[in-house]
Formats: sequence, C-alpha cells, structure tokens
Amino acid sequence: MKYKNFLIRLLSFLLVVGALGGYNSIARERQQTVQENENKIAEAEAYNESITALENTKTDSEQEADVSGGYADGIWEGTGIGFGGEIRVAVTVENGKITGVEILSADSEDQAYFNMAKVLPDRIVEAQSAQIDTVSGATFSSTGILEAAQDALNQAENAGE
Repeated sequence: MKYKNFLIRLLSFLLVVGALGGYNSIARERQQTVQENENKIAEAEAYNESITALENTKTDSEQEADVSGGYADGIWEGTGIGFGGEIRVAVTVENGKITGVEILSADSEDQAYFNMAKVLPDRIVEAQSAQIDTVSGATFSSTGILEAAQDALNQAENAGE
C-alpha cells in the first residue's frame, strides 16, 4: 500500500509536469506566430508608406503642369439648384489651385439640410474638384452647392484657355 500511494503521486506529478511542458510548447508556438504576424504587418505598413511617399512626390514638370493646366486665377461665381432653389457660390483660385469656396446665397434652403451640407466647401478645396460625394441626408442641398462650384470652375477653366 505504501508503494502504491507513492506510485500514484509520482504518476500524478509526471502528468502535471508533462501537461505544463505541452502548454509551454504551445505557448512558444503561439508567440512565434504572433511575432511573424507582427513582422508581416510592419512590412505591409512600410510598403504602404513608401507607396504613399512615392505618389506624393512629384517632379518639377508635374508641379508646373498642375499650375499651368489648372484654373485661371480669380474669384469665380457659379449657381446651382438645391433643395429650395438657387444656390450661389464664389470659388477663389490662386496659382491654378482652388484655395477657397464661399457660399454666397442659399436663401430658400431648408436650414437643417443646408447646415449638413456646409462641409462641402472645405472638401472641394481639399479634393481640388467639385466632383466629390454629396452629404448623406442633405443630397439636394449638396448637389446645389456642388453644381454651383462646378459652374464657377467651368468658367475658370474656360478663361484659362
């Protein structure tokens, strides 16, 4: 009986040690997998950054083409039809680039919709184009602002020819 209890305890001890060894092995494999995935993510991020940097780098001739092929400098007014009627905007162009868009009038617009669409002038400047998405929930007011800006930009394009 004395040896029987000893052998049971020894066997239990060996099972626990074996289980811990197996767990340790699994933990190392998982850590290695995590490290490999982190390395892949870092490589992908570095690649994306290099592509972005490459896309943002322009030669002098490309930069000159942007200015000379852009819009004629000045303040150009355009009109469009929004939710409640006519919307007028002024587009400011300097060195062939859109530097500002100001809403001059939109008297008949529903203010709730129109207030939602007021983000578009900044987006037009950022995109350097009126060919951008409308604001969800304010589609008609957005369309009026974008049409007015495009009308002004068409005038700036035609004057530059």
